[in-house]
Amino acid sequence: MSWQLAVLGPVELTTEGVPATPMPPKQQAALVMLAFARGRTVSIEELADGIWGIDRPSSAVGALRNYAWALRKQLAARPETVRLFSESRGYRLEGPLELDIDGIDGCRAEAEQARADGHLERADAILRAQLRLWRGDPLAGVPGPWAGAERARLRRLQRVLREDLIDITVRRGDYSRALADLEALITVDPHSERLRGLMMTALYRAGRRTEALGEYQRIRRLLVAEQGIEPGPALLELHRQILSDEVPGDGSAVAAQPKPAQLPPDTADFTGRQELARELCGVLADSITPIVAISGMGGVGKTALALHVAHRIRDRYPDGQLYVDLHGAGADPAEPEQVLGALLRGLNVPPRDVPAGAAERAALFRSAVSGRRMLLVLDNACDAAQIAPLLPGEPGCAVLVTARRPMTALPGVRSAALKVLETDEAAALFTRIVGPARVNAEPESTRRIVELCGRLPMAVRIVAARVAARPQWTIVSEADRLAAERHDLDRFRAGDLALTAAFRAGYEQLPVEAARAFRLLAVAELPDLPLAATAAVLDTIEPLAEDLCEELVDRGMLETVGRGRYHYHDLMRLFAAGCQQAEPIVCPERRVLVDPVERLLDYYLATMKTVLRVRHPGVRLGLAATAHPGTRLADLDSTRDFMNVERRNLVALYRLAAVGTRRHRLLAADLALAVSGTMLASDATVDIEKALEELIRACESDGNSLSANRARLALVFVVVSELGEPERAADHVDRLLEDVNTEVEPWVAGSTHIFAGALGMHHHDPVRAATHFAAALRLYRCGASPECVRVAYSLLAQAHSAAGRDRDSLAAAARAVVGDTRPGTRRNVMWALTEAACVLSGQGEAELGARLFDAALRTARRGGSTRFESTVHSRAAVAHLSAGRLPQAAEHAERAEATRDSSRPGVLHTYNLYNLLVRYTALRRMGRNVDAAECYRTATTQIPDFDQALIRWGALVDPTPHSGRPEPVSVGG
Repeated sequence: MSWQLAVLGPVELTTEGVPATPMPPKQQAALVMLAFARGRTVSIEELADGIWGIDRPSSAVGALRNYAWALRKQLAARPETVRLFSESRGYRLEGPLELDIDGIDGCRAEAEQARADGHLERADAILRAQLRLWRGDPLAGVPGPWAGAERARLRRLQRVLREDLIDITVRRGDYSRALADLEALITVDPHSERLRGLMMTALYRAGRRTEALGEYQRIRRLLVAEQGIEPGPALLELHRQILSDEVPGDGSAVAAQPKPAQLPPDTADFTGRQELARELCGVLADSITPIVAISGMGGVGKTALALHVAHRIRDRYPDGQLYVDLHGAGADPAEPEQVLGALLRGLNVPPRDVPAGAAERAALFRSAVSGRRMLLVLDNACDAAQIAPLLPGEPGCAVLVTARRPMTALPGVRSAALKVLETDEAAALFTRIVGPARVNAEPESTRRIVELCGRLPMAVRIVAARVAARPQWTIVSEADRLAAERHDLDRFRAGDLALTAAFRAGYEQLPVEAARAFRLLAVAELPDLPLAATAAVLDTIEPLAEDLCEELVDRGMLETVGRGRYHYHDLMRLFAAGCQQAEPIVCPERRVLVDPVERLLDYYLATMKTVLRVRHPGVRLGLAATAHPGTRLADLDSTRDFMNVERRNLVALYRLAAVGTRRHRLLAADLALAVSGTMLASDATVDIEKALEELIRACESDGNSLSANRARLALVFVVVSELGEPERAADHVDRLLEDVNTEVEPWVAGSTHIFAGALGMHHHDPVRAATHFAAALRLYRCGASPECVRVAYSLLAQAHSAAGRDRDSLAAAARAVVGDTRPGTRRNVMWALTEAACVLSGQGEAELGARLFDAALRTARRGGSTRFESTVHSRAAVAHLSAGRLPQAAEHAERAEATRDSSRPGVLHTYNLYNLLVRYTALRRMGRNVDAAECYRTATTQIPDFDQALIRWGALVDPTPHSGRPEPVSVGG
């Protein structure tokens, strides 16, 4: 069971022959637009423009929703077949919806083959069956500009089918019938040279030679008078044959001429992109007037894919294939007039009959391909303006275009933007060129080479060709050479293939400002550039920066990873950096070279100042002055999002500064300090640790101890708070305690004591921890902010509590809680409330302790941090377990696990361990053995040393300590 949609007349939707409820005209328009999209999402804008055009009312979106609702209701009769999906930007129709126009193109090709094989009766029957599908004017009564354009296209298709049928009728010798049909069609389309040729042939074969010659004179006078052109080569040749009585006896209208077959050879080792190739073959083989445009950067394999697809479908176009290189990537793109001349010569038009002027040649070209099924490959196009005059005017021909920029301006185009190959595809290409025996012996080196080539097909092909030509070379030696000399793009050259030539052809076409942007942005070697950062580098406003970046994206010189974020292909970046070295850019105001890295550091530091103002009002770090205002961030969520998205860029900036100038390192150290000052931990990796170590060494080489200390404090934050490995931070903390000048850097000195105190707590030495927290409190009072003072008080409360000094702990917690509740202070209030809750719970004040735990949780939730919320739950679980409140302990431990941040591996083990220990112990004591067994299985799966931890834990919290392995829990109770 399926749905059928008839459009070759009034629109009818049926299922199993039963018509659906009639729809209003505009709903019909929406249905047909969705059906013709063939599973593609059609945006709200596209639907509204197609149905209403420029007269779209304000209620259009609401009306579309109503149409969608009505369509869903109708399609619900067969919910297992066709379904209408709503998406964020539009609607998509999915399922086996049969259209009456499906298969027409294939049937026409079948009829053409039957005609060529001499089976005229079969060809006649096929064409008549297709014409019977028309029940009137296509899309009759369907409103809107989209329906109008489709209606005109379907009318042209009907006319072409009728012309094909008349051609068969003439070949069969049924001249009277053919002449009657021709008179009707010529009345509607008097300029059609194909119809006039068929009329002349039918008249001649019917013995009416004089009338045939008169028909030629009529069409000639009409074309000269109204279009200023002579008849095309086919009609001229037919006229000559009639004059000399040489019209072929089989009834064909023109003498046999060689069909053009101009496609260059298919790439013998074409690899990858098989799914896309199949899709494009389907578009070109099944559509009525298909146009496919393949776009992408130089060297990405556009031409190879186009030729591969063209060879796979060439049999669908029996009248020939035309190919032309438009030189669009070079400095001198081919002029349409010249290209049309070459195409006309390929169609056997005598040179004397080729008119001057692009418009005249375009008209003659459209006439020459009228009625034919031909494939036109336009390689290396410049833009849509170059392509437009080269397009056929009637259905039947297919056009395949390649270009560096998308050809979205072409009407009805199917665009395919090429990216680099997948690693496996690139390795397969390398294998096909080098040979499987050598590759199988060194598979890892092969993968290393294709990654060093950026998986760019041209680069992979060049390196593979060089390796294949030198059988004595090992693949690993070539990989090592590429890694050592990768900055030299001239190494990517083999015979006529040169990567720099492909890149330079695109670069030389760039406008001046785009070329400047291309060079400047490449110096900033960040994983990807946000729009605000590109504007900072280019020293312009964001809309202009976006225009320049999108220009580079359109030309295949830059890639986009989402709206407002850009990055270079690795090899394209190397080329751009080389261009910058050859053509450095001077700042006109200061008469010095523009420094993109300094501009980036300035922008990110300015934005981090905003982050600190939002998250920690009043914190004063003494950061370097910045020229850029930075990005405006209004709330905690936006600051957190900025930090999460930009973390990889910040690490890259530390590395750039380490090998840059002294000014770079000063800004980078301040940037690292600001990042640590946010106290926003992330899924840090070893990369950030290494980058900060490099920055510290570089600052020390400068003799800049202040910047070195700031970067070192940032490193301590990463190792302790992000990697969860406090032991490795001890040497850095000791170094800071010795080097930091407390009068010059009170915040850095105070924060160093905070981490020293944290190490004391880690080593179960709360007295030493309290000493450091008290020192931090004194320093923060001198030169930091009220919030920093609260940090010290809340940590001091924790240390006093651990030392058994409950009165001092409560006093410190109270001092931490008092004050404002601005967003940046909430975390410190939360810690203080938690410590006070733990102390009071331990003193038997269960109800008051529970209320304080709840207050701490509310504060954590208002701050938007599930990590902090999980920590409070963990502390509450331990406190309740120690006080014998087992249900509360189990509940808090479970909720701590539910909200725990699993992205921080070092901290994960510690908190996961304690949460599971508390929950397991509480469940056992309550006698919930089944739940305890499940908890035990989970724990032993996640934590290899859980049994030993459980033994140690039992000695601390169990009235009857375990002696050895814990007693197994029986699931059966």
